Amino acid sequence: MVNTAKIKGRIVEKGKTIQLIAPKIPCSAYTLGQKIANETPINLEEVITLCKELDIKENEFAEFFLQNGLQNTTR
Repeated sequence: MVNTAKIKGRIVEKGKTIQLIAPKIPCSAYTLGQKIANETPINLEEVITLCKELDIKENEFAEFFLQNGLQNTTR
């Protein structure tokens, strides 16, 4: 699951908008918003694009994309 608050914060921090990032996914801004809000599934290719666009490093990946809901499935 996407950490919605952290992704939205990083978008602002990097001076970008969902409207600017969406074409690079590629999808509409509305669809990207749904993916970030965990309302629509996001695939690995899309996550990789988000990481590139938002300068999310490998050691930060879990903070942005591995939320408790997903992490707790192994318990």
